[in-house]
Amino acid sequence: MIHSIRRSLPANTWSTEDIRLLRQLATSGASLETMAVTLRRTPSAIRNKATMHGISLRRCGESLTSEAVSA
Repeated sequence: MIHSIRRSLPANTWSTEDIRLLRQLATSGASLETMAVTLRRTPSAIRNKATMHGISLRRCGESLTSEAVSA
């Protein structure tokens, strides 16, 4: 009988590179949808990870001009 070998890390583990890319995308103002596609994660997973690492998603999807007009 063949037993499956248990993986040491789940397939959905975030790498250091994933976190760095998330931070870069958030800083550039990428939309949550763009981040989800780029990182191959759900929007919920992105929001949760951003919160855990203190990454603000407030500007995501907003242009800087619309922010300046509303200020």
